[in-house]
Amino acid sequence: MSTLEQKVNAKRKLIAKHQKELKELLATCTHEGHVVQKSHYFSGSYYDKAYTDHWNECTLCGARSETTTVDHSWYG
Repeated sequence: MSTLEQKVNAKRKLIAKHQKELKELLATCTHEGHVVQKSHYFSGSYYDKAYTDHWNECTLCGARSETTTVDHSWYG
């Protein structure tokens, strides 16, 4: 095994260790102080009315709440 292969394998092992630790930390996330409100607007089309989706998302772990959809009365 070459020294390059050894270095690559060592780094992969280290990355796997850090990914495991990060996964364990994020599993205990309380989302406290890290929640932001997000939304997505669809302007509609010829056949579909416009709508807006709303949800809360944790900026630390990426967890999302249930999405709420508000339908609008206009077409695109």
